[in-house]
Amino acid sequence: QVGCRCTTLAVSAHCGWWIASCSEMANSGIEPARLQNMLQTLQQGDPAIDQIVVYSKFVVAYLLQQDGPNPGWRKANIEGPVYLVHRRTVPRYQLLVKNQFSTNDLLDDLHPEWELDCQKNYVFYKVEDPSKRIRGLWFHDDNERQRIEGIIEATLKEINNSPAETQMEPQPQMPTQPEPNDLPQQATHAPKAPAPSQDSVTINTAGVKSALRALADDDAFVSMVMQKLRENQRAS
Repeated sequence: QVGCRCTTLAVSAHCGWWIASCSEMANSGIEPARLQNMLQTLQQGDPAIDQIVVYSKFVVAYLLQQDGPNPGWRKANIEGPVYLVHRRTVPRYQLLVKNQFSTNDLLDDLHPEWELDCQKNYVFYKVEDPSKRIRGLWFHDDNERQRIEGIIEATLKEINNSPAETQMEPQPQMPTQPEPNDLPQQATHAPKAPAPSQDSVTINTAGVKSALRALADDDAFVSMVMQKLRENQRAS
């Protein structure tokens, strides 16, 4: 069981000033130049990221194994800094654990159906996709855990008060197809057969006879035919 106060929180963002002020408070202990370098590094993998809302230098990711004879928490082999980032496009918010061991990061989109719970040194959250396992993030310092927890909860609540558009990726629109009556006139006719090429050859009986006579007078062709006949005779 994950924690003792699992609550469903809906997600989305509508106040731009809130993003900036929240980020400023959450990252107040980080030098602006360092924060800018971190942002540029993240943008190399995702150019849509425009702000680091909150950052913590180290967490260990766990996944809850609920099936099998030995259910329980398993290390995800993902350790490193954790970022809550804001993006210019949907999904607007993502939680990212940048793996220091490999390129296998933990990346989740904040969603209206997230369930969040926290205990000492741990933040647990269940994503909206039921096929994905519940996540757990371990923090060495519980004060740091509480700071990150507060920002995530505030972000989820703020997202909950926003229009649904900010959470849903707009579906690609197919090009509008013209109605049959609107088609250009020439498109309603069957395509015409191309005119015969100047290189085309007219085949008739006289031409075939002439070609066969020419082959009969060709000693090399006759010798090849005789050789094939002898080979077939020996094979039979």
